[in-house]
Amino acid sequence: MNIKELLKEANLKLKVTDYGRLEAEVILAHILKKDRVYLHININQELEKCIINKFFKNIDELIKNKPLQYITGNQEWMGLDFIVNEKVLIPREDTRILLEQILALKSKFNDPIMVEIGTGSGILPVLIKKNWNEAKIFTTEISLDTLNIARENFKNHNVEVQSFNCDFLETIKKNKIKADIIFSNPPYISEEEYLELDPGVKKEPYGALVGGKDGLEYYRRLAEEYIDVVRETAYILIELGWEQYEAVREILENKGLKFVGIYKDDGNRNRVLVMEHINNEN
Repeated sequence: MNIKELLKEANLKLKVTDYGRLEAEVILAHILKKDRVYLHININQELEKCIINKFFKNIDELIKNKPLQYITGNQEWMGLDFIVNEKVLIPREDTRILLEQILALKSKFNDPIMVEIGTGSGILPVLIKKNWNEAKIFTTEISLDTLNIARENFKNHNVEVQSFNCDFLETIKKNKIKADIIFSNPPYISEEEYLELDPGVKKEPYGALVGGKDGLEYYRRLAEEYIDVVRETAYILIELGWEQYEAVREILENKGLKFVGIYKDDGNRNRVLVMEHINNEN
């Protein structure tokens, strides 16, 4: 069977899904370690049986709602390529808003100390370091399997990030690290909302998606613990669900944080909340 015949058959199999030739080409190009242009140039190339078998195995996985990114093991985000698998959340476009607001603080700091809670695949530290090399970043992740993926991405992109396998801010507190900036894209989906998610999204790590019964568990914990890891003045930037803005703001303001701004995603939905800590005791 040649490339043309293989893609035609795959396209027929995928008609029962929302996928089609594009995804089939991405999978085949990944298996062959080529780009999609290669497939079009070599459309009549005969393929070995082992390649054909692996290809159709991947197509079957796609039909069963396994995300394409987990099949290929990578995801492009903000122009860079990242390793992803079932241990990490697939990077979303909305998180770009969080990155932009972190980088907007460059006018206020020269070489800030930053702490990220829950790094996932490590996309934010990589992009921050690529655009703000003077920043010193510490990041935490409760899952060692997840953190190992992030560490691979840090290494692949040649950025220096100190990472800790711990719960929330545990090791940050232990090491007496004090941050100018805390940032996070936390789990913020409620248990009820999770039930309504697409089957493909449910293939992603539950703990990276669900933030407790009402989706606000992370923010409550942050409100209690941030004070232990900040300098005299500091900024806190967090991604949130578009309907959570007022609730999250209230949680954080009740613990002494000052509102700076709420920033919307490309769909005009509230997406990133920025708060400021100012020590008024001196």
